[in-house]
Amino acid sequence: MFFQFIRYNLVGIINTIAGFSIIFLLMFIGLSATLSNAIGYAIGSILSFYLNSRYTFKSTRNSKSQIFKFFTILGVSYILNFITLQWLLGFVNPYIAQIGSAIVYTVSSFLMVKFIVFKDS
Repeated sequence: MFFQFIRYNLVGIINTIAGFSIIFLLMFIGLSATLSNAIGYAIGSILSFYLNSRYTFKSTRNSKSQIFKFFTILGVSYILNFITLQWLLGFVNPYIAQIGSAIVYTVSSFLMVKFIVFKDS
């Protein structure tokens, strides 16, 4: 469990760097914070499934059910992220808002992925 937690955090760091790089690049070139967020999280979701299934939870199976659950959970977490982002955009810098909403996304997705998708790993 300890090493799984360490791997999850390492994958999270890689995924966060990739996701925020995409989000901030898109914002820099003129896309809205909301659209940049959606694109960044979509690309990050694909990377997240691959890295977490292979390295974090060492899953040997990637059933359709498992994949469906994973992306459904990320969808729920993204909705929580989106709501948080919209709320934070009302009173903080958009870059700070992205970071705050990412925290909500990360905590909610980890808990659900760990205990629903990869519960047998």
